[in-house]
Amino acid sequence: MSLTARDISKERHTKQLIAAAKQAIHKYGVRGATIGRIQELSGLSRGMINTRFDSKENLLEQAVKELSAEYTVLWQRALEQAAPDPLSQLRALVLSDFSVEVLNEPNITLWFAFRSEAKSRAAYLPYISTREEPLTGMFNRICADLAKHEGVSEKDGTMAAALLMATLEGLWADYHLHPDEFDRQEAIALVWHLVQQLFPNTVSGAE
Repeated sequence: MSLTARDISKERHTKQLIAAAKQAIHKYGVRGATIGRIQELSGLSRGMINTRFDSKENLLEQAVKELSAEYTVLWQRALEQAAPDPLSQLRALVLSDFSVEVLNEPNITLWFAFRSEAKSRAAYLPYISTREEPLTGMFNRICADLAKHEGVSEKDGTMAAALLMATLEGLWADYHLHPDEFDRQEAIALVWHLVQQLFPNTVSGAE
């Protein structure tokens, strides 16, 4: 069924408001992303937020949902394009996390802005926590397969997954604080050095 002109206009306004909300958060933080600032950045009327989302809070929640969905699409695409063995899959995840599409100043500013509000706004948490599925499950499955290849326990694989995710989080924080000094290739090399320590036989066998 084809969209009507009204449907197309509604969809366009929705996208404009979400984009404007992201811009406002990037510039002013979550609490500084006022209705007035979002309206100014979107070029739409103040009432449009209530018409499309009922409230500013619903709009901000939609913005963090979109941010999370975009991230998920990118790492899942990286896995689809990689070889199916667990080491290649893990490398694809690592490279995706440090790609320009994922690790850029607007995106990371948004991630940390939403995270800073997650304690008081629990609705954000499922979209900005790496403890949530499907990402955690994917890391656990890949590291469990690597642990099996390595001849160690599944628990060792789970611990390795947690350590790798914590390292990636720390490097994202480093980028957030020092974007001009951050070296992507050094970060990738650091993570892969850790992978070599966790799964030495598997990595050496693949080289």
